[in-house]
Amino acid sequence: MSNEAAHYTPGFQANLELQPQVKNSRLIQCVDADLGYTTPGKMFNADDLDVDDPRDVETRVPDSPEGFADHTRRVGFFRAFHDGRFIEDLEKVRMLQDPANTVMSGMMAKKWKKHDQLILATLDGPSYNGENGTDVQTFPSAQVIPANDRNFLHDAETVAASGDLPLTVGKLIYTGVKLDEAEIDTDDGGNGGERFFVWSARQKGQLLASTPATSSDYNTVKALAAGTINQAFGFTFIRTELLPKAAGIRRCYGFVRKAIHFKNRPIQNAWIDRRKDKSGRWYAYYETEHGALRRYDTGVVAVDCAEA
Repeated sequence: MSNEAAHYTPGFQANLELQPQVKNSRLIQCVDADLGYTTPGKMFNADDLDVDDPRDVETRVPDSPEGFADHTRRVGFFRAFHDGRFIEDLEKVRMLQDPANTVMSGMMAKKWKKHDQLILATLDGPSYNGENGTDVQTFPSAQVIPANDRNFLHDAETVAASGDLPLTVGKLIYTGVKLDEAEIDTDDGGNGGERFFVWSARQKGQLLASTPATSSDYNTVKALAAGTINQAFGFTFIRTELLPKAAGIRRCYGFVRKAIHFKNRPIQNAWIDRRKDKSGRWYAYYETEHGALRRYDTGVVAVDCAEA
């Protein structure tokens, strides 16, 4: 590395390690995240013990219960990603030590966007089970609320009598019911931790349009759409435009924090130097790794919403 730029690399690397701000990451705050994971290996795991029910004592001197505690293992695999940018001159290289610098903030924003994309893919992607994650299972269909679902619709909601529906209050209620039924065990009474609902701008508009002003939920929905509140129906609402859409159906998600585990390794491979193959232009580069797994299928509910 060129001596004239070597001492700017630590500041560049430190900025990339900064904790995500709201403007850069929207989903890491919603999951069980470890942003400084340093354990070596290509994968990590989350283990859970299966709990058997106690047996009734039906004789005066019963046999002792026997058996071993079974456990389940979910595995997450680390994936590497990298980014690099040409810098105009040495003065601009010095500015990479400032996290507010345009080039620096742009690289940070893309890094956190990459993390958000992985989290979204993990919500309803395949799970990898067993000692080495070789048992691959798809996301259970029972955890999907289809676009035409009409369970728990409010009488006041204005929807078509048949066919696919946008996001409705009924779908939000049904999502909460499914998470209640999961009874993911935590110290907060079985709710599995804080609940989040991830939606796009279109779903915000849809919900407001389908909830009449005469409904008791209208003011809550209006405040959600206006952004004056972000909590309702038992969820903290997070907006992102990265949600998948196919054949006119946008998939939103309701989930508990404990259901998704995310790990990020600190950046080690970062450098700034002249690229001799590019006419001596200055170049800033980094490579890092991240991984995610879905620990509990029942802790995630996919909600399909019709969207033109």
